[in-house]
Amino acid sequence: MKYIIKFKNLLILMKKYNWLYLMFMMMSSLFMIFLNNFYSMWIFMELNLLIFITLIILNSNFISDKSMKYYLMNSFSSMNFLFFFNLNLMMDSFYFLIMINFLMLMKLGMFPFHYWFIDMLVELNWDMLFLLISWQKLIPLMILMYCFNFNFIMLISLMGGLFSIMMIYTQVLLKKIIGYSSINHMGWMLMSLMINFNLMIVYFLSYMLINFLLIFILKKFNFIEVNSMMIKFKGVVYNYIILMVLLSLGGLPPLYGFYMKWFFIQEFNKLYNLFLLMMLILYSLMFLFYYFRLMFNFTMLNFIMLNLFMFNKFIYKELNFSLLLYMSLFVTLNMFIFFM
Repeated sequence: MKYIIKFKNLLILMKKYNWLYLMFMMMSSLFMIFLNNFYSMWIFMELNLLIFITLIILNSNFISDKSMKYYLMNSFSSMNFLFFFNLNLMMDSFYFLIMINFLMLMKLGMFPFHYWFIDMLVELNWDMLFLLISWQKLIPLMILMYCFNFNFIMLISLMGGLFSIMMIYTQVLLKKIIGYSSINHMGWMLMSLMINFNLMIVYFLSYMLINFLLIFILKKFNFIEVNSMMIKFKGVVYNYIILMVLLSLGGLPPLYGFYMKWFFIQEFNKLYNLFLLMMLILYSLMFLFYYFRLMFNFTMLNFIMLNLFMFNKFIYKELNFSLLLYMSLFVTLNMFIFFM
């Protein structure tokens, strides 16, 4: 017991240096841009793995198996990546290339290797969850850029999008909802990676920004389940902020999330693969429908309760001003798009 207390005190002391580990983790990912050798990429990938595991341990309230789970899955994929890459150098084979793609998809938590990814998201806090669904996906994506197989990635993207839609409609935990949404967006990122690396970076940064805003609000109010959003959410301003963020994540025009998909659609038209494009758009529309249904639980019902039980004039002024501001912004952006 004495040693456990000392260990916890040591973790509290080391939390002060989270910024240092974050800086090293970002540097290990950014250095991948300047590397053109798979051995060097493997070294930085392992370095990034160790740093992120350290962050998970430091930001855990109690000792659990989540750090070991992440270590086993990623070390297994990294070790086999090195093995199959060496085999591919000796015997250039299509099957070795497919195995490398499989291993990078395992690191991404993409379907059908999503089980560890969803379980990890449930156990992590909001800060580590944000890093896992965003920044930790950069290194596997950059490795896939050099060795992807178009037909294989296309099949995985379609299956992952369909699977995430089937699973999200039965979920009540917000962390699982974010995880399945990440799998759906990962299909768009994988397809944009095969078209243009700059397009993938734009989509990745846009997705990262939207999730940062969403997770900031969820962490601020300590939301766990969908129903808790209806109970705890009090405040007109935050209602409209999370409304805009969720609809932007779903890709509703003219919000910010629509433009990152619009750029992808324009570039993807050059490949003349309309079936794949229509399937990805259909998946996004289904996710958008779910976000509309989710928003009704706390935005529309809170608005009704506000009219029935609150008679404060200041609240009515704040509500009317927010509605007027949103409607004017909506009309202005639509006019801008029309005249472009």
